[in-house]
Amino acid sequence: MNYCKNVKWKIIALTTPMVKRNCPKCGNNACFKNSQKFRVNANKSKLDIWLIYQCEKCKSTWNMAIYERISHTDIDSTQYKLFLNNDEELAKKYGFDIAIHNKNKVKLEFENVEYEIVGEDINMLQSNFDERNKIAIDITCEYSLGLRVDKVLSKKLGISREKIKKIYENSLVYEGFQKDFLKQKINDSIRIYI
Repeated sequence: MNYCKNVKWKIIALTTPMVKRNCPKCGNNACFKNSQKFRVNANKSKLDIWLIYQCEKCKSTWNMAIYERISHTDIDSTQYKLFLNNDEELAKKYGFDIAIHNKNKVKLEFENVEYEIVGEDINMLQSNFDERNKIAIDITCEYSLGLRVDKVLSKKLGISREKIKKIYENSLVYEGFQKDFLKQKINDSIRIYI
């Protein structure tokens, strides 16, 4: 009798990506971190809203435009209050928004984003896997962190990426019919079978 246990993992970003841009005080390219604070400026009936970034070295600030010269009626009142209250989740959301960063001509740096993987642990060394006893792992990620499947498996299972590769080569880890999925990046969700 075949048995497939379903396990759910969620990748939670603990920090936001930094941006690299020229720092006027440092005089060169520097990493700027998301301060999780907004600047809201009202000029008559027009609004400007920025997410404030801070240079890691000298603490000078840079305001990334979210909205420029919009009417008060063009923004939801609930969201407007979140901007005024420096809502951390909203700052996180905009901190991962690639389109807004592209519009502001800055690139997100994902290398140092801290994250955790929550969900049931699986002991690969003690488990007896075969075609009759499969585990389906559903991995979700609220924000795309550019993480590869092998890195996530390695971190959550507590084994090396080399060991993950060997398990994959023995066909114990697979995802549908996709060839070499270990290098695939997890965007929002993926299902893996062991």
